[in-house]
Amino acid sequence: MTSRRSFFQKSLGAVGALSLSSLASQALAEDISDALVSLNKLAPLAAANDEDLWARMAQAYTVTPNILNLNNGGVSPQPKVVQDAVDLYYHLSNEAPTYYMWQILDKGREPLRRKLADLAGVSNEELAINRNTTEALGTFTWGIDLKRGDEIVMTKQDYPNMIHAWKQREQREGVKINWINLTLPVENDDVVLKAYIDGTTAKTKIWHITHLITWTGQILPAAKLCAEARKRGITTLVDAAHSFAHIDYKISDLNCDYFGTSLHKWLCAPFGTGLMYVRKPLIEKHGPFSQ
Repeated sequence: MTSRRSFFQKSLGAVGALSLSSLASQALAEDISDALVSLNKLAPLAAANDEDLWARMAQAYTVTPNILNLNNGGVSPQPKVVQDAVDLYYHLSNEAPTYYMWQILDKGREPLRRKLADLAGVSNEELAINRNTTEALGTFTWGIDLKRGDEIVMTKQDYPNMIHAWKQREQREGVKINWINLTLPVENDDVVLKAYIDGTTAKTKIWHITHLITWTGQILPAAKLCAEARKRGITTLVDAAHSFAHIDYKISDLNCDYFGTSLHKWLCAPFGTGLMYVRKPLIEKHGPFSQ
């Protein structure tokens, strides 16, 4: 299985070879790749304190020294090799769109989807590449079949876009949101499990789970929540905007039904890239996105 570090290593080497023409740029990509190999050999504390290693890693990015950026949550800066690849293929597409876009670039879509599936530990048939987490979760929110009176359990700490989407279904279709208000930080997984269970009734159909809460960095026990929901016949929807490629896990570890994330956050992919996962038996049952 591909790890996050090996994914970066292979991607930096491949993109560097494809997109950069100068020897200096290729040497930079190779140096960052070597730095990632070194990082993988160190214990966490030793890696955190290796200033030389992180100085080499910093060379991969073009961030300005004039602004101290403490927010990589919305979008993370892309390594230079990623920026250069995006620029190259953008300009290449404009040279002959119908040829380069459909005959050349499109052929890379399925190999990329397979690589992402390997990184996520799921089947490529269960993944789709999209623009961001909000688009993925919106597709789920509006595509899951619900009837008037069906209930959704979610927390007041969930992301506003997701809250607003469920509120729209509540207002338009008469589904009901059962709210949980977590007292954060929480160190006991059982407290979170109990909160979801206490908010559940015989009419509950969905647990909406934010894996890593945006505002505080609190990690919820998504795998445990999904396991408990599955025992109760409840569908799980995981908002993984800030956990994928940030903490060490694979989608398959969660055993969830639906999962959405943004690749332009902690994976440092181009802006406007994300992925959505739907457990295979649910794909045919899922309705198209509509509002």
